[in-house]
Amino acid sequence: MNKYISFSGGVESTTMCVLFGNKADAIFSDTGFEHDVIYDRLDSIEAWVKNFHRSDFKIHRVKNEQYGTLIDYIKSQKFYPSFKARYCTRMFKIEPIDDFLEKHKDEGAELLIGLNAEEKDMRVGNHGNKPFVSYSYPLVDNGITRDACKKILERAGLLPDFPPYMLRGGCVGCYYKSRKEYEAMALLNPSEFEIVENLEEEIQDMREDYFSIKEGVKMSEIRKSVSNMLFKPEEIYPTLNTITKCGVFCNR
Repeated sequence: MNKYISFSGGVESTTMCVLFGNKADAIFSDTGFEHDVIYDRLDSIEAWVKNFHRSDFKIHRVKNEQYGTLIDYIKSQKFYPSFKARYCTRMFKIEPIDDFLEKHKDEGAELLIGLNAEEKDMRVGNHGNKPFVSYSYPLVDNGITRDACKKILERAGLLPDFPPYMLRGGCVGCYYKSRKEYEAMALLNPSEFEIVENLEEEIQDMREDYFSIKEGVKMSEIRKSVSNMLFKPEEIYPTLNTITKCGVFCNR
């Protein structure tokens, strides 16, 4: 049976690679709308596990083969995901992993999901329920909390230090991000913010009302509002590592 770690790049999934990379590869579902820092992190963690565990360890990068990237789908449909239409997680995170695992259904597959011990009764990990896949939760089974995960990663030198605009949500243009996070992105990473701003303009259709990713405010207005700010972003934005509702797929 093939074993795979569901990998997002965050605290729990990285801990899973540190602890279980000696017997399992990892799978990362790439929406094509990820922050650049995540792609860098994929390479660094893969290299760490190869060095400390086994040279043939691999993080398999999978994607939605039918629609390409999440950005491509949003543009073609002029339909942005939202709290009421969370198709992004299903179509561009869950289904690509399920499709990958289905290729190994003859020999069977086990998916190791990185929920920590404190999340035992909160959720099941947002994964599919395929009959040919065995789902396991090693951190829960071993009583490993989020704080314990951080200590493990600190010792390994792999504790993530994400910028303020990655407080919530994995994708660059995630609707879970707060206005402050988009303000931080406009200040600290204007090139990625520009992608979201341009995408918001491109998806407008013939409706009379303007559709904004953050209800009540346009990305162009956010960019203008931060142009004359007289402070350092790190002085006002909250610390990282808060719990998010997207669970194992976000880079929390």
